[in-house]
Amino acid sequence: MSRTVYTSRPRDSYPARLLRALYSAIIPGVGQLVAGFRRRGFVLLAIFLLVSLAGVIILTRGVDAILTWAVQPKVLLALLVVDIIIMLVRVFAVLDAWMTAKVGTLKPLRPSGPGILMTGVGLVLILLFTVTPHAVAGYYTVVSRNLLTTVFASDNGDGSKASTTTTHRSTSTSGGSPASTGSSGAATIATSKTTTTSEITTTTLPLDWGSDGRMTILLIGTDEGYGRSGARSDSMNVASIDLETGDVAIFGLPRNIGDTPLGKKTAAALGMKTFPEMLNALYPVAAKHPEIAPDGGNPGAEAVMETASLILGIPIDYYAVVNMLGLVDMVDALGGIDVNLNKALHITYAPLAAGEPKKSYTFNVGVNHLDGLEALAYARDRSDSSDYTRMGRQRCVIMAMLYQNGVSRLTLRFPKIAAALEKSVETNVPLSALPDLIKLRRKVQTNEMIAMGFTPPDWVSGTSAKGYHVLDFPKVKAAVKAVLADPAAWIAAHPAATASGGSSDCWRVAK
Repeated sequence: MSRTVYTSRPRDSYPARLLRALYSAIIPGVGQLVAGFRRRGFVLLAIFLLVSLAGVIILTRGVDAILTWAVQPKVLLALLVVDIIIMLVRVFAVLDAWMTAKVGTLKPLRPSGPGILMTGVGLVLILLFTVTPHAVAGYYTVVSRNLLTTVFASDNGDGSKASTTTTHRSTSTSGGSPASTGSSGAATIATSKTTTTSEITTTTLPLDWGSDGRMTILLIGTDEGYGRSGARSDSMNVASIDLETGDVAIFGLPRNIGDTPLGKKTAAALGMKTFPEMLNALYPVAAKHPEIAPDGGNPGAEAVMETASLILGIPIDYYAVVNMLGLVDMVDALGGIDVNLNKALHITYAPLAAGEPKKSYTFNVGVNHLDGLEALAYARDRSDSSDYTRMGRQRCVIMAMLYQNGVSRLTLRFPKIAAALEKSVETNVPLSALPDLIKLRRKVQTNEMIAMGFTPPDWVSGTSAKGYHVLDFPKVKAAVKAVLADPAAWIAAHPAATASGGSSDCWRVAK
């Protein structure tokens, strides 16, 4: 009499499936190999290794090369597509490893009660672990692409820089030989002594910005907002960076000077060679003449850029315009700034929107951490001082934003920073210039910056017919030329001065 022998295979378990899903979440294909599905596992593993190898090759090119390649909208779009594809492959690997029973086993019995909940939660957590980095990368990619296409100027179609570059690069830089300007007076010489120019490693950068070897940008802050008609250029600062050494010099132009020279385009549009009103009125007046910016730029900014170039005697590459609320958003996006004051301030500031009350702020002697609204009040107040003291505060805010924010901080806050830039910044910096700016970023010496405000009485030659100060243009040009030619010599000849209203080192707070 024969007997039938029954053999039973072990049942797979849900914890084992979750573990294999986790394996494939970390390295796609490993979960399939553990389950005994070699062909599928090796295919997924091969895809993972190829992608990893491509990533390693890209990383070996260096951060600068990666960023210069990535600051192109088409490239960012392609990276977004690749990111989505890789994410879908990884999700498939996780789900496949979880759903497929191990070779030689039976499917596990359906769990009940708490078992179902724990299994579901486990799988969801593994999927979140898999998807999250791709979602973050995709979000940053979309934000970056929107920023590039919204804020920066479009190119000429052939990849060349915008026409405004060559126009302002033709400005004469003559201003006589550097002359002694006597006492530093109201000029704020803001510098850190932690480094010297001679200590800076000089490596020639493959940048094409003109024969002067500098990148120079006009920073305009407008007073557009609630309770104000139009938008005047309330703050005008020209930042110039040496492409070889990374030295930074910031020159502040007073808003209330008169009889300022006009560039050819502006003079033709306005029918005058000099502007008799306060300089801050040039922006709204020129804004009504689109012929000043025939390529579709900002005519007000173009006019101010021409005039600033003539006053300082240096070519200016680009402009960037930000309004009051934009400053608030930028400072908040950066997590605030720290300023070091040698005088306590109590400021009452007008509302920024209808229905809001006036706000009062008290800033004590020493280091103060300012949010966006506080930074705006500090930069714009002149209730107990003057326009010229306010100029120094505005430069302090700019320099604090440059000095106090490292790469890691900027990266973590990038979405907020991008949103603030998109909302309130206008510039004619073309997309084609971004690779050069990226190459320059490591060079910039924010520990050693010179800031000068051309304020009375040292920089004034007289009064205009309308009662405004008139700058001593030859003296201003000579000083600018001396600063840019040898910053270390200028610093040695003009020790850090203290301007009324705040220390010249107000921006230099420990990072």
